[in-house]
Amino acid sequence: MPCTRIVLITPITPFKENLRGVSALPYHLLIHRQQEDEKVEVKIFSFNTNQLSKEQISQSEVELNVRIHILKERRWMRWMFLSRLHPIVRILMSHPFSSYVRLSKKELENIQAQHADGIWIYGEEYAPLLKQFPNTRRVLLGPDSEALYYYRLLGQRFIFKDTWNLFRKFLMYPKYLKIEKELPADKSITCCVVGEADANFLKRVNPDIQAEFLRHPHYEISTSKEIKFHTPIRLLIAGQNNLYMQQGVEEWIPEMINACSELKVHYAITFLGRGWEQAVQKLSRAGYTVTHIPFAPNYTEEVQRHDIQLTPITVGTGTKGKVLDALANGLLVIGTEYALENIAVKNGVSCLQYETPQEVTVLLKDVVDNVPTYEQIAATGRHCVLQHHSRRTIAKNFFSLFQP
Repeated sequence: MPCTRIVLITPITPFKENLRGVSALPYHLLIHRQQEDEKVEVKIFSFNTNQLSKEQISQSEVELNVRIHILKERRWMRWMFLSRLHPIVRILMSHPFSSYVRLSKKELENIQAQHADGIWIYGEEYAPLLKQFPNTRRVLLGPDSEALYYYRLLGQRFIFKDTWNLFRKFLMYPKYLKIEKELPADKSITCCVVGEADANFLKRVNPDIQAEFLRHPHYEISTSKEIKFHTPIRLLIAGQNNLYMQQGVEEWIPEMINACSELKVHYAITFLGRGWEQAVQKLSRAGYTVTHIPFAPNYTEEVQRHDIQLTPITVGTGTKGKVLDALANGLLVIGTEYALENIAVKNGVSCLQYETPQEVTVLLKDVVDNVPTYEQIAATGRHCVLQHHSRRTIAKNFFSLFQP
């Protein structure tokens, strides 16, 4: 059996869930990398910016059958963050902070000693590291186009509420755009993202690069979960209260309050993630049964206890892991266009897509009246994700990029 040797260089140590960073994507690409016709050996060199403990690192090593080497934090980066000049210097830098990181001579020699068939760089900011391996097949996994994220964000009205935040985002857009314009147009380098719009954006910015759209693998699943809605129906909002969902939730709550007399008996609402205290308070005062779980020790198990996931994402790029997670575990997903983009589902058949918060309450009322119909949509959604976002299939597609 042929064997492909890969070295992954990453700021974030892979873990089965997103832990202080996008750590789940590389984990789930790696866990089913072994195929019937080929063996893939991987060694990981990580800066561990998501600060996994020694126990968590060991856990990933065992589960992924890999060896993880932790790279030292750069002293100049630590000094920069502690310095009072940090905000000013960051403004003056033409690139994002992390894109100035380079591997030391010793680190480079250690990696070259692995005699890898391919180098995998994770994270767009670390794209300059590609040039340190000129004679090797290389893959940069985005996972998204950061410039597209800022482009979309600057088109949202809520960003204008906070002048300082607007200023920061306005500064970051050209920095990431510069990274993408400077991506090497080398036939031995593939730039891979988990968003179709992201790949198209990269091609427009830098037409000479090899840019590929890769479907995002689903996370942990339970195929034994029976899709049968509880009484009352358990409605989940998963994710932190941040730029991605803040506006969507704020617009949805008044509609839920207006429909409280019709819906409060039929729904129990759970917020899974930090920062939702005010939202919980408003819905509770209106008469809903609301639970707030800031952090779940086992995220997948908690998701599986629910029937419907509402994902009111108003900005973002790539594929949303929490949406895939919900679909794969048999939840009916109600989401915006950005929440559902890049996922192999269809509105009204395997998911429910909406444009306005008023549509959400209409859909929730209809679910109450037609539960079997929506249970079937949830089942179809799970089937589509398990088929088209299979970890084994996508791992095969991804690691084939390292072939000459």
